[in-house]
Amino acid sequence: MRNFNENYSLVRVLHAVVEGDVVDIYLNGSPFFNNIQFTDFTPYVYVPKGQYTVEVFLRDQKENPIITGNIDITSNELVTIAIIGESDKTIDILPIEEEMTIPTGNQSKVRFIHLVPNGRPVDIVLDGQRVLEDVEYKEITPYTDVNPKTYQVDVLLSENGQLIRQIQVTINPGRVYSFYALGNKPNFQIFQSLDGATFMM
Repeated sequence: MRNFNENYSLVRVLHAVVEGDVVDIYLNGSPFFNNIQFTDFTPYVYVPKGQYTVEVFLRDQKENPIITGNIDITSNELVTIAIIGESDKTIDILPIEEEMTIPTGNQSKVRFIHLVPNGRPVDIVLDGQRVLEDVEYKEITPYTDVNPKTYQVDVLLSENGQLIRQIQVTINPGRVYSFYALGNKPNFQIFQSLDGATFMM
């Protein structure tokens, strides 16, 4: 993997507020990203290490942020700043650190991130094999090594095993993926995202 300056990390933003409006993001009073819509992932950008005030504004507004929070950016990290919640009135900021290394051989790495505000705990099943249990809202699971192939993914309610979402995903070799559950039940969706380490090979 390419090395980047030890004084920087790579950071992006995810808009995961279900009924949220289009927003602009500021870091320490300066524009960071503009016109971010629900389910948008911004590109990664280099951010110097340090402490930052994150402000989320409705698009084209510069007063009365809908939320203000503080995050610490260290060096040589990959971070997704998720703006989460059920509406602009229940918004929160969740920094999500990412794996820095690429899998060796023919393996890939995957994890699941539950960002459905009204969702109950779920189990994740790959091709009939239960790989994760009782994943709760805002939980970020550890990465799991998997073989590259196309999988059927079943999302089950932990309490009774009810199937609530089923998708097929293709995992390519030597990649790092995060699967984000976004939206509100019963209409949430699973979004497959390549993590930043993949782009730095």
